[in-house]
Amino acid sequence: MKRMIACVSLVAAATTAALSATPPPHPHGPAVKTVAGAKVKPKPKCRIAPADEYFGRLKMSILGIRNVIKDQGLKVDVAPDNATGTLPTMALTEDAVHDWQHKYPCDSWLPGTIYALEHFYAKIHTEAGVMHVHATFAWLRHDFPKAKVTPLGRKEDGEASTVTPNPLLDPPAQSSPVPPAPAAVTSPH
Repeated sequence: MKRMIACVSLVAAATTAALSATPPPHPHGPAVKTVAGAKVKPKPKCRIAPADEYFGRLKMSILGIRNVIKDQGLKVDVAPDNATGTLPTMALTEDAVHDWQHKYPCDSWLPGTIYALEHFYAKIHTEAGVMHVHATFAWLRHDFPKAKVTPLGRKEDGEASTVTPNPLLDPPAQSSPVPPAPAAVTSPH
């Protein structure tokens, strides 16, 4: 019995010492450090997306996102005439990438995935494809300017602006035919 009272006393003393040593939580959120008199909030901890978390309206995993980009790219390689048919699927994939980036902005796979999207869009030689290339590169350049793939994206962005549209994929706008001018009627005098 003496031992039990001694153990309980030791535990109580250790708990009291530990509680008094830790500072109370800051009433306005996380502790704010001061540097040269200015308040500096601590940087958020960068985390990577787990493979079993799902993003976007289709609830795609990060591996699923990358696989869809690759598979749709292969479809365009095999049947370039049907390339514009892949755009709705890619819009949902792009939605998943935006959701992923919103939740895990520091994930190291994001720049490569955004570049893969740009590379995919560069295969679609239509006005819509070129617009997607430019928009995706702007996204990559803005959010990940120091990523290793950003210079590759810049190169593809520059090449996309010089692409000549494929007439089978992007037929020229049909103008209404202008009727020929009426022939001048001459009187037989």
